[in-house]
Amino acid sequence: MPLTPAEIQQALRISKAIQEHLENHRTVNVRSEDLYGMLADRKLVERDIERGLHFRLFLRKLVKANMLNLIPQCKAMPRSGGHYEWTFNRAADRMPARKKVDPAPPTDVVIA
Repeated sequence: MPLTPAEIQQALRISKAIQEHLENHRTVNVRSEDLYGMLADRKLVERDIERGLHFRLFLRKLVKANMLNLIPQCKAMPRSGGHYEWTFNRAADRMPARKKVDPAPPTDVVIA
């Protein structure tokens, strides 16, 4: 099932937030449950009582769409029953490149 443009943007925002968090805390092999609070505080994932169920369902959706590369910090290790063990590590060298927006032309220049 293909992802919507909104889901792709959400994955990119989540990736950026995770990268910033991992750079600031210098930890390795972080579990999804450990990142959930930070992502929920930034309103990037829905807060729930199961400490990240919606986040893990979103990650599983990315795996099924073969788009987990949108969050390069994430590694999915398959477990039984169609579940995954999610671990996160820094991935600054694998982050998607952002296109620079050209500034608007000066207002005093006439374009013919």
